[in-house]
Amino acid sequence: EILLVQALEQLMASIKEEENGGILMKNVADLRTLGICSAKWLILILVWNLHPYLGLCGKLLAGVVQCLWSFYVMTMVHNAMHCDVFRHGFVESVWRVILSATAGVPVESYRPTHNLNHHVYTQHGDHLDTKQMKYKWHLLNLLLFFPTVFPSIQKLESEFIANEAKKCSKTFFLFIFQVMAAHGATGILLYLDWRRAVLCWVIPYIFGADAIVTMNMLQHDGTEDIVLGEHKGPKMNVNSGRNFTGPVINWITCNNGYHAIHHMYSNMHWTKYPEMHQKLIAPYNNPELDEPDILKFLWRTYFWPGKLPEHRRGKES
Repeated sequence: EILLVQALEQLMASIKEEENGGILMKNVADLRTLGICSAKWLILILVWNLHPYLGLCGKLLAGVVQCLWSFYVMTMVHNAMHCDVFRHGFVESVWRVILSATAGVPVESYRPTHNLNHHVYTQHGDHLDTKQMKYKWHLLNLLLFFPTVFPSIQKLESEFIANEAKKCSKTFFLFIFQVMAAHGATGILLYLDWRRAVLCWVIPYIFGADAIVTMNMLQHDGTEDIVLGEHKGPKMNVNSGRNFTGPVINWITCNNGYHAIHHMYSNMHWTKYPEMHQKLIAPYNNPELDEPDILKFLWRTYFWPGKLPEHRRGKES
């Protein structure tokens, strides 16, 4: 009877563990993360093989799909650097190497620019501070944001990796493996067919990297500043981020649209953000900062009418 009770207890514990994400995964919902990343490779294989037979319209459509999917994978990189997907440290490290190959960039380099800088100094002179964009034509503030901040991103990454190299840390060696995976995948594709690789891999990668950085213009420009050292955790200023609450964008990006709650609890698993947004953000923030449709916001803010926002007038160059 004792053995039977122990067996039942073990069975119930394993069932509970599976419900929470399984022996390896922290949360079973991250099967979506793996699916989105796997889909990028499947789309690449499909487009790569069909490319010689596609006309101009077909190639343009395929390019749009690949560029968008590259951005979606970049949002998986963002999530991965805040909350591990796997329980076991070695498996998580292997996953990050695979994610680097999929994204086209060593994901460990995301930490110094995002986790250690943007989340600490949001809109206070950090490298992603949107106030450094001062063009009269607001569309230029959007389109030129990435090339403007890219040198600062490179500087932060280089300093971080150099510091980790001096310590011979696990992070440094993990970064080396990620570089080999990311640039190795790109190199192989360029060797196979450089023209096809540029169209099917390099350009989508550049778009994805640009888009994930430029999202700061959508999420933070025109929002309230935080008070450094005070607004963090549960005391975060709920008006310091703009939220995109549409179901489609949040499904495909694993709830990256809920930005204010992310800054409040950055290490929380993405599955909890919609519920926590409703509890901690929506009742207290400016309702205008909750946008139901990211495409409509993008269109009216930067294209038509695309007027320079009130907070930027008198500061443009």
